[in-house]
Amino acid sequence: MMKRLYILPFILLLFTAGSCVNDLDTAPIDPNMVTGEQIYSNPANYKGVLAKCYAALCLSGQEGPTGDPDMGNFDEGYSSFIRLAFYIQILTTDEAIMGSQTNGLRQLATNTWDPNTAILNGYYARLYQIIGYTNEFLRQTTESKLAERGHTDPDFKQQVNYFRAEARFLRAYSYWVLLDTYGKVPFVTDADKLDPQFLPKQISRTDLYAYVENELKEIETTLPTSNEYGRVDKTAADFLLSRLYLNAQVYTGSPQWTKAAEYSEKVIGSHYSLSPKYLYNFLADNNTSPEIIWSLNMDGIHSKTYGGTTFFVLAQTGGTMLTYLNMGIAGGWGNIRVRPEFVNKFQAADQNFSTSDPNAFTKNDSRALFFNIGHKKDIAALPGTFQDGYAFTKWRNVTKTGTAGSDAAYVDTDFPMFRLSEAYLTAAEAYLRTGNTSTALNYVNIVRNRAYNNGNGAITSSDLNLNFILDERSRELSWELVRRTDLIRFNKFTGADYTWSWKGNTQTGKGIAEKYNIFPLPSADITANPNLKQNDGY
Repeated sequence: MMKRLYILPFILLLFTAGSCVNDLDTAPIDPNMVTGEQIYSNPANYKGVLAKCYAALCLSGQEGPTGDPDMGNFDEGYSSFIRLAFYIQILTTDEAIMGSQTNGLRQLATNTWDPNTAILNGYYARLYQIIGYTNEFLRQTTESKLAERGHTDPDFKQQVNYFRAEARFLRAYSYWVLLDTYGKVPFVTDADKLDPQFLPKQISRTDLYAYVENELKEIETTLPTSNEYGRVDKTAADFLLSRLYLNAQVYTGSPQWTKAAEYSEKVIGSHYSLSPKYLYNFLADNNTSPEIIWSLNMDGIHSKTYGGTTFFVLAQTGGTMLTYLNMGIAGGWGNIRVRPEFVNKFQAADQNFSTSDPNAFTKNDSRALFFNIGHKKDIAALPGTFQDGYAFTKWRNVTKTGTAGSDAAYVDTDFPMFRLSEAYLTAAEAYLRTGNTSTALNYVNIVRNRAYNNGNGAITSSDLNLNFILDERSRELSWELVRRTDLIRFNKFTGADYTWSWKGNTQTGKGIAEKYNIFPLPSADITANPNLKQNDGY
């Protein structure tokens, strides 16, 4: 069983190891030698504790890549949030497939999961772990706690105020993921007492939506306008609100297209700007991209993990790819490929390219980053081979100049959680749904012209409809952890109206049950058992 939520603040929060936020990699603190009160007595430690809240999204434990995991009785290599989110948001859709069967991956790839699927349990536990970290940080940083410890310096108190807003954002983000993935879930905040006997009650999907909305609106006025790279700012709160409103009809039954457009416009009007090249957002020096609003920062030397972007780069690489492409790694896992339906979303997909040109797909849309030498587009059997399906080359451990990352086995590339281009497409969809076609068209073409290297990517109003928007989001945001959410919003995730290879466990695809719009809660959900015992739940 994974570590129960209520013990985490006492044990794991004492660590401040291996942050994936720049300048937050404070030396680890031995929990056997200090108490929580000793840690918080020193103002220099607060940033390090906040770092652990961030690190829980991209690392898997205290040592890296394995050895002292955050979660027990679960494969540590699989337990990174980004890796788990890929399985939930991407593997279940038309964008990717893989041959692995461990931990229920085959069930996810064929849309045949159930409450016992291990990945669902791991994802659920990881999210509540992040919530546990942030809740305890908030309990320990109140005005009264600072006063008790004699922390009266105004500058430090203002810094802690920012830290608290960031922790609330991370908690709101985690609850948004739970809202989106599971619907009705257990609810706990820093207002709840730390008690081993405490069992949180479930909150309805509508009430959780309102909570996330309120939290983000409150911290929007507290977060700084700009922040250290890797830490969230005011624009990040606006961005998450735009996502929340874009999917409001799914969550509450009431659409909020106008609000989705409003908050997307706030993001578009911020200090962020599009990177000149699409691929620059997914390279080892993507920390220089002006469009990444919030990143999970990786380092091949200091934050080793089998999750994070190491998973994205190595799992997508195999076969003869390194003979043709500089990926900045010594070898790949040869696992993840793309499904043919994703390839078909690009205009160049069905042309006959020379097999001697691995970059053929990039000659038109620069986002069509497929490797097809020796590969077949169709996936005739599972597990099949790595050459069944085109490989993807979107994520690389090299810089813009081709210099390899700091380590050939672990990746330096940061993971862009929020990018400006998504705000353009969110606004475009919201405007199109409310009849403002001209603005929608303008925003779509801004994104497309960048994808076509500021060239001939523009479409006309006759090309623009909701299905085009859905496909454009896939082209632009592939593997960026939003595809399942998008398909559900468009009523295409379930049923037979839109099928893809191996949807419903057949090569040609078939409809899947409507219940899979929301993943089932883990079978050990702490509110689901009428004969509840202390060890139920995580």
